[in-house]
Amino acid sequence: MAKKQIDNIFAQYVLPATNDELRNFTKQFKVNMMEQVVASIEYALQNSLPLIEIFQFKNSDFVITIAEKDYLINLDPIFKYYLEREKYELCPRVTRLQKILKERSELHEKQKC
Repeated sequence: MAKKQIDNIFAQYVLPATNDELRNFTKQFKVNMMEQVVASIEYALQNSLPLIEIFQFKNSDFVITIAEKDYLINLDPIFKYYLEREKYELCPRVTRLQKILKERSELHEKQKC
């Protein structure tokens, strides 16, 4: 797999560049890719990062990023997928991050008032 960690900073997960390869790759490694998203969001929260790079494409400068405002909406479908596929062992980490993000959002809203 393409996930690696360099100097405590997550490197991007490298995805195949062609459509057919990408389709096959995502079928085979869907949960691993979701875990990359979860781990990256967790890392971003721990390090107060406003943007994270999740995936990059092989032989390309293109990357897929998630902005801080979108962390929560990216966790919601992952949690739903885990529940539907009965991958309950992966749920606590996602719910913990969802809770942190919701609490931060509520705090931010209170500070606006």
